Amino acid sequence: MDIPVSQTCTEAARSCCSRGCAVGKIVETDHEGNFVEISIDSTNERLKVLDYEVQDWKKVISYLDEAAARNHSGKILLYIRRPDDYPLENFGYVREGVIPAFFRGDDALCYSRFTDYVRSQSTNYEQEEELLKKIIKEKDREGKIELPAGYVVCKIRKEHVDDLVKLYRKIFSSYPSPLLNPEYVQKVMQTHVTFYGVFAGDSLVSAASAELDEQNRNAEITDCATLLEHRGKGLLSNLIKLLEKEMCLQKMGILYSLARAGSYGMNAALYRLGYEYMGRFINNCHIGGRYEDMNLWAKKTI
Repeated sequence: MDIPVSQTCTEAARSCCSRGCAVGKIVETDHEGNFVEISIDSTNERLKVLDYEVQDWKKVISYLDEAAARNHSGKILLYIRRPDDYPLENFGYVREGVIPAFFRGDDALCYSRFTDYVRSQSTNYEQEEELLKKIIKEKDREGKIELPAGYVVCKIRKEHVDDLVKLYRKIFSSYPSPLLNPEYVQKVMQTHVTFYGVFAGDSLVSAASAELDEQNRNAEITDCATLLEHRGKGLLSNLIKLLEKEMCLQKMGILYSLARAGSYGMNAALYRLGYEYMGRFINNCHIGGRYEDMNLWAKKTI
């Protein structure tokens, strides 16, 4: 890839260009019909391909390796449509998951390449598998979830942003997107992210969001957090149900979520709400001071 079309975006990297992107976006193409658009995510030390057109996979893979090396990215993420996946495993990529209907009804095959061998090794994989098996054995799915007395759910608006950031700061010492920055939260609320929260009196005690991809008609359920003393009461399940209703009204065809593979509560909540397990991303996100494996869950809405 020899001819750069544009370099790193301005405007705070265009709202981080993708919510996890802490540096910006790079678009590069050449005269041979190869095109790639990537986000450089320094927080999670990874590179993610946002869009692509490929005539010569060997050339594009080489470019991605070079970009990862320049930006100290230990992992490359590539969501692609069938049948584009056929050469990837020959270049060291592994399929970590599938998101049904991600591209306006077409499945996204989620491939990763680890440029850092240590990062490719999960230290908790066996325990995470046992936890997943325990959850999937449960039969309580799509049950009615009542909000306990004393709690109120509402949409998070501009006047709640400081409370929202304080909630996340109490729970996470580090987070894979700039969610601990009030200015960032206000900006994404105005563009493509919907937040809901649960209040106990005047205190915000639980929150979750949906990140919309209007071009591809999908949404990610994310930023889920509840204060320790309020867990086990179904608060997040109530929030996710509200987000689902709003996403259905906006005609998002698929909802998906990444849950920490070692978290029983979040994985169980998604399973009980009818989400299907679709794979695991190894050492994918930097949360709470370390890299975490993330379970992928998905649910079709239309």
